[in-house]
Amino acid sequence: MHDLVQEPVLTSDPMRHFTWRRDQRHRPGPQFLTSTGRHHGAESLEESRVLLALDFAGDVVDVVSQPLKISFGTCGKRRAHTPDYLAVTRHGVWLLDVRPEPLIKESDRESFAAAAEVAVACGWRYAVAARWREHAFAGLDAMASRRRLRADPLGLRPVLLAEAGGGRRFGELAAATGCEPVARAQLLHLLWSRQLGVDLAGPLQDRSLVMPAGEAGR
Repeated sequence: MHDLVQEPVLTSDPMRHFTWRRDQRHRPGPQFLTSTGRHHGAESLEESRVLLALDFAGDVVDVVSQPLKISFGTCGKRRAHTPDYLAVTRHGVWLLDVRPEPLIKESDRESFAAAAEVAVACGWRYAVAARWREHAFAGLDAMASRRRLRADPLGLRPVLLAEAGGGRRFGELAAATGCEPVARAQLLHLLWSRQLGVDLAGPLQDRSLVMPAGEAGR
């Protein structure tokens, strides 16, 4: 583990490759991240959601799928575990496992404990993505749908940023532009790019309070 910190983990290949079968229950596939500018592998919808959340909130520099394989002893046996992601952010490195809480078994807990020990030894942080607030991905999906919206032919973004000063409700802010359908799309893009802020502790809806990013941080 001492040598692991010195290894160029970001340039390594995944410890195992993604496979597709007609009868499999999970759905693997690539997830595009705007923060890295490329696709990253996910073995399930849960992993895709974690990647999307990292892209929005993780201040991500790079992500490696299945970055390393851990061998450890437990109850007189040798076991192996491959964590799902290594996420390098501007505020530190995270080793991540993804497993819905109802599916976590005792053997999984042992694997997670081993991964946590490796993370501590390497100076990384560790987390298991096991449960989300019910409304979380409805809002995240809405914002992600406009994350690559580059054009602003009607010049609505400066208007929205100015109107949001001091805080305005999402629906009111969109209606104030006189071009509400287009303004809603631009608002979602501004929220995704963190130029505007909103409290995501509740569902994203018309009465959600939108404010400039600096004020949202306070």
